[in-house]
Amino acid sequence: MTVKQAGFNLVELMIALVIGLVLMVSITTMFVDTKVSANRSSTVSNLQQQAQLALQILVEDVRAIGSFAEFSGGGLTDIQVPNNIAAGDCSVVPVGGPAADDNLHFPDKANWIVRTPIDGITNVTVANCFENDDGYALAANSDVLSIARIRGVITPNPQANRYYVAISPMQAQLFTGVTPNIANAEIYPYLHHTYFVQDHDTNSPRLSRFSFIDGDFINDLVVSNIEQIRIDFGVDTTDDGRANDYYESNNVTTDMWSKSQIVSARIYVLARAKNKDLTLNNNETFNEKFKPFDPPNNDNYRRFLLSTTVIVKNNMMAVTQ
Repeated sequence: MTVKQAGFNLVELMIALVIGLVLMVSITTMFVDTKVSANRSSTVSNLQQQAQLALQILVEDVRAIGSFAEFSGGGLTDIQVPNNIAAGDCSVVPVGGPAADDNLHFPDKANWIVRTPIDGITNVTVANCFENDDGYALAANSDVLSIARIRGVITPNPQANRYYVAISPMQAQLFTGVTPNIANAEIYPYLHHTYFVQDHDTNSPRLSRFSFIDGDFINDLVVSNIEQIRIDFGVDTTDDGRANDYYESNNVTTDMWSKSQIVSARIYVLARAKNKDLTLNNNETFNEKFKPFDPPNNDNYRRFLLSTTVIVKNNMMAVTQ
């Protein structure tokens, strides 16, 4: 008995191949779209976390700006600085500030804010501590903030090689080594922070903080993927404790600092991904949501903006501008 075997003819085979190809393309497209969506979500989540971390750190420091415990002298220039404390070898100050050989980490010189210009860093003098930092350089069009204050922990037994401030209601003295002779003084560790953003040719931008701690100026904070920071200070011109207007960094004057007119601050943090996303069309309309920053158009970098307003409770300050 002969068994007749039947198979695919050419037309059926072509139809099966086309259906298989369509299914393969669909599955591949879905996989690629899912992968792209996952990468995009991961990038946005990472940017959000970095921006939140940077904002949290700035908020905590700005809220305590100018804090010197119970000291209520006429100004930070009233804090005595003994001659045996040598000038530091690392500084970043606005052009037109103190002489280069001044100790720029003392309380009466350390509080100021400036914005670096778009066409180059010409309004900030940078000393050796910020140069040749693994290819990083101060970023243009971002704020540089310098803050002097105390750490809020009373220190009954100060160490000889660290910096402290002895404080009573009407007297204060920065010292190291021998404790000053101030009656009924509390002793607090002295702290000086300088915040700024750094760019790199190949790596992602970062927020850096240099601290003057224990007699040394060290880099103790780096938050990656931070492209710019802005801090607008709320100024009280009517002595009612409320901000009448907010001023950008370059419009904050010496009187605003020294007359305790600064009562609040709006802090903005702009995070930027390390790598480009070629699927992103960040044109001028898209970039509107990143105000007050002005990121470049069509550079394919994904960004995330975070901001908040904080009350400045200890606004007894001095400036070098």
